[in-house]
Amino acid sequence: MGLRVTFNGQFRDATTNVERASERLLQFQRQVSSGRRLDRVSDDPSGASAALGERTKIAQIDQYTRSTDSAYSRLTVLDTVLSDMVTKLTAAQVAATSALGTTPTDAQRTAAAEQLDGLKAALLDDFNTSLQGNYLFAGTKSTTKPYVASGGTVAAYAGSSTEIQVDIEQDRAVTVSFDGGAITKGSDTTDVFAIMDGLIAAVNAADSTAINSGIAALQNVFGRVTAVQSRVGAAMQTLDAEKVLLSATKIASSERLSKLEDTNMAEAITGMQQADTAYKAALGAAAAAAKVSLMDYL
Repeated sequence: MGLRVTFNGQFRDATTNVERASERLLQFQRQVSSGRRLDRVSDDPSGASAALGERTKIAQIDQYTRSTDSAYSRLTVLDTVLSDMVTKLTAAQVAATSALGTTPTDAQRTAAAEQLDGLKAALLDDFNTSLQGNYLFAGTKSTTKPYVASGGTVAAYAGSSTEIQVDIEQDRAVTVSFDGGAITKGSDTTDVFAIMDGLIAAVNAADSTAINSGIAALQNVFGRVTAVQSRVGAAMQTLDAEKVLLSATKIASSERLSKLEDTNMAEAITGMQQADTAYKAALGAAAAAAKVSLMDYL
């Protein structure tokens, strides 16, 4: 009886070895056919945990990349609009200067006043610029039109004094919507639209003192516009650098993830061949044990 127990134990051990060898062979076969080393957490628990960390990091990078691209688009529009403001403010100062003194005729002053009125309307359009339904010079009140005109008079700033910032990475952000009131008026007593109205009246009245005052006031606005444009330019440079960094970081993370999840074909094929040899050996051992066990019963 003890001999039978011994042979039965040997047969069970041989059968267990066959199952283990079969599972290992199937594992390598799955790796070769799918190209993936990790299909289940049980394949490599620590590797699966590391892979999850890399996937989380890649998802964060993708989110920051989308934010960076969106912010860059807004800043590109802002830069273009601010450049147009600079052009319009320069033209306004030139038009006002042309009406100074006693040399200009009434017709020339009228033409200068009309030009100023057109430039005022153009500046109003610039400050009411929107992108995808959001006003770029309304601060956090991005869905509120910052300046509304009625009967030629532009109402007070209706936006927010708080700017909108977008995160481009952890603890780093860029401004994408500005306080229009801080640009058109700042610390002055009147905003750019009231300044333009005053200039138009001064030009029509041939009031050189008032014209000079208006030109000086426009210069203050000009300075605020160029200051904001400098901020926009610096933000765009930051985003350019950030795009490069995000791309490099994603590539590095993707490479680490590939090493964790993807099959090394050379290693997998070698492992499959070795597992196949081990499987066949286990089958042979099980067959031999089965014969011995059968003879024990005869």
